[in-house]
Amino acid sequence: MSVVQHLARYLCAHPDACDSAEGIARWWGGAAEQGAAVGVVEAALQWMSACSVVETWQAADGRVLYRGARGDAHLQARLQALAADPRALLPGGPAPRSLH
Repeated sequence: MSVVQHLARYLCAHPDACDSAEGIARWWGGAAEQGAAVGVVEAALQWMSACSVVETWQAADGRVLYRGARGDAHLQARLQALAADPRALLPGGPAPRSLH
């Protein structure tokens, strides 16, 4: 859940950020500082997608890219809630074990 918290903070500070799970694990502040494995970052991003704060799409080269959800007036408030407490937006149950 600490990776979720770091990613939420990063997206609050950089609302236009967009990258693959590999790029995020390597370059985005909190994830890179923690030395988070790509699989952990990807699981965190998928969980954040279930919370509707991150959206994904497939690039022309086949990579899955992640960014803050667009067109959502309450995105910043939800990201700030996750940054303060990663369990704030649990989508229908406890966080996946791989994110603890």
